[in-house]
Formats: sequence, structure tokens, C-alpha cells
Amino acid sequence: MLNEERKRLIIEITNERKSVSISELMKLLDASESTIRRDLCDLNKNQLLKKVHGGAVSLDNGILTQDESVTQRQDINIESKRAIARYAASLIKESDVVYLDAGTTVGEMLPHLKNVRATYITNCISHAKILSDFGHQVCIPGGLLKAKTEALIGSDTYKYIEKMNFTIGFFGTNGINLKEGFTTPDPQEGEIKRLAYSHCGEAYILADSSKFNIICTYTFAKIDNGFIITDSKTNKTFKDLHNTIVVDLIEE
Repeated sequence: MLNEERKRLIIEITNERKSVSISELMKLLDASESTIRRDLCDLNKNQLLKKVHGGAVSLDNGILTQDESVTQRQDINIESKRAIARYAASLIKESDVVYLDAGTTVGEMLPHLKNVRATYITNCISHAKILSDFGHQVCIPGGLLKAKTEALIGSDTYKYIEKMNFTIGFFGTNGINLKEGFTTPDPQEGEIKRLAYSHCGEAYILADSSKFNIICTYTFAKIDNGFIITDSKTNKTFKDLHNTIVVDLIEE
């Protein structure tokens, strides 16, 4: 298949479905992963679609309804994630009671917390294990383990967090939109995020530039609620918000 024909089909498929994964495009177009990724980068650069983690969405505000696994996301925009996480970790004081959400960017904070003797609460099993290995006091709620994101969800998780109050909290998000705010695909996980977010004295969203202008199924907080920590590649519209903190990658 010719290059331009393949790109035309990618645009048609994305606009029809509103969102599409790289694996789906590989099967539909009988193309390699590297070819599809290259095509998506070109189409995103030319503003013909929006490239997101593991695929693409149409530019008419298609809504993302599916999560990607931790292994799919962990190496995407890793330099930005590490810079954002390093700054976020610097905000924690030893007197803090800290909520750490599940997510790969929040996970990048953990190596920088080795010597920060705060109290940590997290609904992410892998975060809890690493913090425990560092010798920290870590609390985890009960609940149902969601394997894809390594997050605990459900009524038991909700009941535990409902009784807690955190001095500071750090959250991942799948999408940020001016109107819809901070969103995530899974309403169950989103409800845990919403509750924990509302119980934080200070709440921070950790989001690299690829998360902006994306809408997912569930809104867990409005965009003016809390702070956004992002990288210098982010669109000016979002960088200029009063509650955005921009981390310059050059400083990393």
C-alpha cells in the first residue's frame, strides 16, 4: 500500500471510530508498528488527527473510553515524566500525609522519595511495594485490583479513602480539556480519583504535553481545581492557566 493511501485510510478510520489503537491499525492496514507510529506522528504534526498514548483520536473531540496498561504507557514521553515527577517529589515535606494515585508519571516520583519520611497512602500496589522497600510507612486500602493500571478500586477502596484527609496528593490523568477538566476512561477508577482528590489539602495533576485536549469518559475534577505540573512542550493555552506549573526539560 502506498504511503499516502495508508495515511488517508488512517484518517478515515480514526474519524469514523473517534479513537483507534496502534494495534487495530496494524491489523486493518497490514502494516508494522513502526510504520503506523511514523504515520501517526506525521498526521499529528499536520493536525489531521491527535496522536495519543497507543493510538490516535479524531480532532472532533472523540472520547477515549479504554485504558492502556502500565507496560504500554511507562516508556512514553519518559523524559518529560521524569522531569515532572522530580519537581512534584520536591514538594513533599516530612510532616505530610501524602496520597499517591496510580499512574506511570506518579510512579516516576518514587525514586526521589527515598529519604522523604512522610506518611504515604496509595491505591497502587506497585507504588506501595516500592515505598515499602525504601522503608516508608505506607497504607493501602482494600478493594478490587484492576490489573491494567495496578489500581485498587471498588466500594472497599472508596470507604477507606472517604475517612482519610491528606495534606497533599499527586494524580495522573488520561486527558485534560478546558471544558471537561481532568478525565479518565474508567468510571470506577475515576470515582476513586475524584474522592481522593477532594480530600487533599493541595492536589497536583502530573501530565506531560500529550494529555492535553483529550477527553475521556469520566471527569474526576475541574481544570481550575488544584494544580497542573507539566512540561515545556505543552500548548500555550494550558501553560498560561493560573494553576499550571511548567517544568523546563532543559533543567533535567
